Parts: sequence; C-alpha cells; structure tokens
Amino acid sequence: MRPERSPAPGDDRRGNSRSPLGPGASIAVARQADDAIAVLDHHGLERAYVFGNSGGAVIALETVARHPGRLLGAVVHEPPLVQLLPPDAPERREIEHIGRLARDGHVMRAYAAFGAMTLPDPPRLFRSPAGQAAIAAATHVVLAAEALTRRITRREPDTMTRQLRNAGLTLRRELPELCSVYRPDLDALAAGPAPWCLATGRDSVGKPYHTPALLLSERLDVPRAEFPGGHVAFMRQPAEFAATLAKTLKAFPA
Repeated sequence: MRPERSPAPGDDRRGNSRSPLGPGASIAVARQADDAIAVLDHHGLERAYVFGNSGGAVIALETVARHPGRLLGAVVHEPPLVQLLPPDAPERREIEHIGRLARDGHVMRAYAAFGAMTLPDPPRLFRSPAGQAAIAAATHVVLAAEALTRRITRREPDTMTRQLRNAGLTLRRELPELCSVYRPDLDALAAGPAPWCLATGRDSVGKPYHTPALLLSERLDVPRAEFPGGHVAFMRQPAEFAATLAKTLKAFPA
C-alpha cells in the first residue's frame, strides 16, 4: 500500500492463479517476503505501508522482521500462527484436521472446512462432514462447467473460481508452511524499527487466527487493533473495514 490515496500494488502469491510455480520451487515465508519487496521495487516504491490478512499476514510479519527499512508501517491482520500455541490447543487441532483432509486427497472437502473456519457463524452444512462432502461434490461439478464455459467464451475466471483452483496449493503446501514450518523471528520483530501492529476482527474470537494474534501482541508488547467483522470482513464489510484500516495506518508515527 502507498501512503497516498492511490491504487495499492499487489501480486498473486507463488503458485496462485497467474503466478506459475516450477517443480520444487520454494514457497517458504522468507522467500515470499522477498517477493513482496520485489513488488515494491517493480513499482519504484522505496518504502510503503503493508497490509496482510491470514496467510498474507504471516508474510507481512516476516517482511517486518526481514525488511524493516522498506516499510512505513504494517498491519498484520489475523495471522494463523497456531504453531505458537500448545500442541493440544483446539485452534491448532482445527488447522491440523483441515490439513489432514487435504493430504488424504479430500481437497474440496477440506476447503469447505477451511471456509467454515473463516466465517463467524457458518451454516450447518459447512460444519458437518456430510455437508462438507456434498459441498465438495457440487464444487467439482461447478468447476468442470466453468472450465467448459471459459473455453467457449475465453473469459477470465472470477475471484472465487481462482480461489477454488488454488485450493490444492493452499491446503497441501501453504497451510503446513504457514501454520507449522514457519517460526517468526520474535527478537527481530521486537527490536525492528518499522512501526507495525496486529489486528483482529471483533467476530473472530476463538478462531485459529485470533488467538495467535493475542499471544503475539502480549509476548512482544505490540499494539493490537480491533477491526470490524471476522476473517474476511474486507469482502463482507469493505467500507467499514477500509475506514478502520485507514485510521490504523494514520496512527503510525510519520
């Protein structure tokens, strides 16, 4: 994000949508933080504000630790760092269950469970194994029909279709990398010069991305901003979310 009111640059993360990923290519968090800086370089930005949500929040956190001199400030919204919690924590078990479903070949069922996790009050269909299996079956049909339609119309896939087609990478590779393998450099985060804060949604209490943010805020004595809604409030309540984000950025020292 730029400090002035203008379009914020972004990218498709490694292997997602229009960003190809070669065989054996790394999706390590440190490498993706370097990618974020490459985006700034491409746009000729020496320093910028950074916002990251969910997995993007983990990458934003690593950018704070790894490239503090390139940041005017960072808002780290609900990073799912369940690896910081005790092994028997329910938030950690929920993430591990989703990952296990994906590893066992049930990617779309896992994605339904993943979707339920991101909603403050998910419909019952999303919460039951039978409901998740039904959603997965319907999703496969929809994706097949969409692919056929796209071959005829040549239109670009919409956002939801992109997300569904990214599900294998998201759940089989990104989820374990972000929520198990990665270990944030707490010393660098505590000592770094870049201003930053954690952020949580008021409807996210008890979720796997809310509790780790509380823990990090307390452990590092870093402020935590409360945002409207839940994990994807920027999609469901965009105006209120954007206003809160702008207010949070303005609070950083100049």
